[in-house]
Amino acid sequence: MVVVAQAKPGQGEAALAAFGEVAVPTHAEEGCIRYALHRSASDPDQIVLVERWASRAALDEHLATTHLREFRASSGDLWAGPMTILVTSPHPAGDPVKGTLAGG
Repeated sequence: MVVVAQAKPGQGEAALAAFGEVAVPTHAEEGCIRYALHRSASDPDQIVLVERWASRAALDEHLATTHLREFRASSGDLWAGPMTILVTSPHPAGDPVKGTLAGG
């Protein structure tokens, strides 16, 4: 899963902090394989998450957690618009290690 979130101008640090608070309980979820926070190199107010879940059911459980509900409720004023959420499936190419985010 890839999430692209555009913070309001000048709110990039606050957006990173908000996502950072979600990282700890998310990493503790049984189905979480990867929840990696990134910031755009060209736009400090754009945040990108790369996530990997053990199953679609694990992702659905994550989306219903208390910490994610609280994140959505408390961070609403940070965002310039709706987040782009892409649920993807891997299609490795080239080098089997470098061509995928699979694995733990």
